[in-house]
Amino acid sequence: MAMKNNSSGYRKVKLTNVRTWIRTHELNAMDWLGRFSVGEVVVEPYPIETIPFTPLFIEKLYVIIQPDGSLWKEGSIYLYHRSVEGSNPKTCSNIASDLADYMNTLDAGGREFLKFEGPKSERPTYFYKSELKKLIMNGSIVRGTGNRKMSSVVGMYRFMTEVRHFVPQQPMWKSSVRNIVYLDRHGFSHSKQIMVTDLTFKNAASIGTGDYIEDGGKLYPIEREHQRALIEVLILLENTEMQLIYMVALTTGMRIQSILTFRFRMVDQGAGEGGRALIPVTIGPGTMTDTKWRKEQAVLIPEWVHHELTCYINSARYKNRAAKSLITSEGDQYVFFTKSGMPYYIAECDSELYGFSDEDGSAIRAFQKVMIDKLLQLGKGLKFRFHDLRATFGMNLVEDNIKLVADGSINMLQLIDLVKTRLCQNSIKVAMRYLKFREDHKLVAQAQSQFEDHLKDMITSQRRKHERERSDLS
Repeated sequence: MAMKNNSSGYRKVKLTNVRTWIRTHELNAMDWLGRFSVGEVVVEPYPIETIPFTPLFIEKLYVIIQPDGSLWKEGSIYLYHRSVEGSNPKTCSNIASDLADYMNTLDAGGREFLKFEGPKSERPTYFYKSELKKLIMNGSIVRGTGNRKMSSVVGMYRFMTEVRHFVPQQPMWKSSVRNIVYLDRHGFSHSKQIMVTDLTFKNAASIGTGDYIEDGGKLYPIEREHQRALIEVLILLENTEMQLIYMVALTTGMRIQSILTFRFRMVDQGAGEGGRALIPVTIGPGTMTDTKWRKEQAVLIPEWVHHELTCYINSARYKNRAAKSLITSEGDQYVFFTKSGMPYYIAECDSELYGFSDEDGSAIRAFQKVMIDKLLQLGKGLKFRFHDLRATFGMNLVEDNIKLVADGSINMLQLIDLVKTRLCQNSIKVAMRYLKFREDHKLVAQAQSQFEDHLKDMITSQRRKHERERSDLS
């Protein structure tokens, strides 16, 4: 079984700035493709025109190459369709990886992707599910990954049947309708019907263990003792940018793409060092700062955090990095750059400027591993992901305000709305999960109260202490 791409198998390739066109009559021609040769075949010039309701260029187009180096037609056409329909390039990248994985697995198992003959176990879709199930059972992948891979495969075949008129010899899967219940943004319960297939892995973990919060994935709030250890290690490692990035995450709950695409002009440089106010900053479409699902969000950032960012963007360290940036407008500069002047995360609006790079915070993940190793050295074992900082912020927020419910200053609905607002959620459903988590983990939650004061003291005083020591040595 070959579940990973390799140079001799099917593999995805990223093309950039691809022009879209169709062949047309010369009277409608907007351009001509010139004479060129493909091997011994000479292609004569022919007229082309733009495709209606389609962008002139696709910034990132993923295709799949077969083992012999030729283009895999069906998979690549489906990826083209997803791109022109407006799918996010990262989504298309995942689909391309999944489809290449599918074809490599079929090849290794002696299956053909268009041959749906015989019993279910022999058909390519069911064969792939059985192979994925083995990986889930031995812990190589999680159910969510398995379902994403199957969803990519189902999406391609649906496109092939609906648009490309593919007719399989036997059913590719069995569909059924399922009723699900959900809460709207105001907390009212609704139900709707969804179409599911028997290729989906049932989520045995859907009944929560209470150890995590479902918020765009399984997030594990970090206990206060471990939060302290986390900050102590940040100080010891003396990486200014990482200290500030973690500080913003722990005090705002922003996701990684928003923090790392934050802009110079968004920092309130008039903020006071000891300020307790919350300063609203709009991020999302039109702001050059990325958000999940490209939604506009109003993030509340503590005044003292703005002050810390102000000190940083006016420092020689920051100016040296920003001077190497490809961005010329000071206000549009990222707040966080690497030593080489590259953003830690390339915003969608800067994709072309940075050569359609796929950089999405790899340095943050690498530093996270360094932190985990350092924590182990100090006898404070802790495994975490950067996204867990969002859950940590949410739980700290709940605990710091639950006392207001106890003394009657606010009611539970107001607390739920507060959590929803600070986490920039459209629905109260996620906020209610944080309250449920606290109810299940009262001792843990009580230990987290007023963590922001602790964070502020450690980040500001300890970081400046190390800066003074370095200055005395220079």
